[in-house]
Amino acid sequence: MERLRPNDDGLGVAWDRRGVRTRTVSFGQVRYLPGGYCGPRVQRDYQLVVLHSGSCEVRVDGAVRQLAPGAVHLFTPGHREWFRFSVTTPTHHSWCAVAPSVVPTRLRRALEEDTRRAVAMSATLERMFAAAFAMPPPRHEAARWAVEALGRAVLAEYARLGRDATAAPEVDPCVIRAIHHMETHLAETDCLDGARRAACCSANALIYKFRSATGLTPARYLWRLRIERGAAMLAETGLSVAEVAERCGFANPFHFSRCVRRLFAMPPRELRRRAWGWTAGASQVGRATSRPGGGVPALDEVTGIRSKPWTAPAVERPTLGGESLGLAGPPRYCAATLWR
Repeated sequence: MERLRPNDDGLGVAWDRRGVRTRTVSFGQVRYLPGGYCGPRVQRDYQLVVLHSGSCEVRVDGAVRQLAPGAVHLFTPGHREWFRFSVTTPTHHSWCAVAPSVVPTRLRRALEEDTRRAVAMSATLERMFAAAFAMPPPRHEAARWAVEALGRAVLAEYARLGRDATAAPEVDPCVIRAIHHMETHLAETDCLDGARRAACCSANALIYKFRSATGLTPARYLWRLRIERGAAMLAETGLSVAEVAERCGFANPFHFSRCVRRLFAMPPRELRRRAWGWTAGASQVGRATSRPGGGVPALDEVTGIRSKPWTAPAVERPTLGGESLGLAGPPRYCAATLWR
């Protein structure tokens, strides 16, 4: 086998940018001339490599991996690597490397257990890399914190993509389109009809596909989504109950309050008080101007409240394929569970 001089920086580099780095995290991009290579080396970090153009063959502990353009490839610590790039065309790739010392234990375990070692590039990962390259070189502690947090977030997004690819069932595109419309137009009175049009299928077909994917009909899914969005707005904003009800597509605040009571076993204002950490005797109730503290975790994590099986009163609303929009039956799935 041809023996080349060991190196970490590579040979045949046309240009590179490696300024976005701290002691534990680095983002970079590089373009190799035809015939360029990097290694042999021992990987020290958790590194993600994205090939934009050209081609690359990597020997990892003697095993050959071909890097596909448009995919995100994972390399883990402790392995001997040798990157050899195309001999006919320039090769451009980006990377994110994170030291094991700053990767949470559970995330390290998820990355080590990933046998695919590659996922398709997502829009979220593209934006994360773009954000990293838009940063100036970190010159103070807060800037270093930002780079390191972004590096961990990139690894976490890779792990999420891997889990979704292996664990999540295939979801019908019609259902995906309908849910996207519901999430972005839930305050509109014709949201359900719009979801059917966005799905590009008949009303009966959409009901069947929804039941298969979520366990709910489109109507029940939409109302569950509206209630959960309203509960999140109660916890995360200072809007009044009436304003939250209007923004979530309820005819009036009384209807919204009844639905919240049935799902969470308490009225909206009590839900807000618990989410904000107010005691039962607090003088500030109802309309608050801001939530104390920083970011808001998921509602169940804040309040400890679990939604219960429930039966809501029927409400006169438009129908979809004969399906009443009244809340009835014991829906056991929520908007988020479809993607878990």
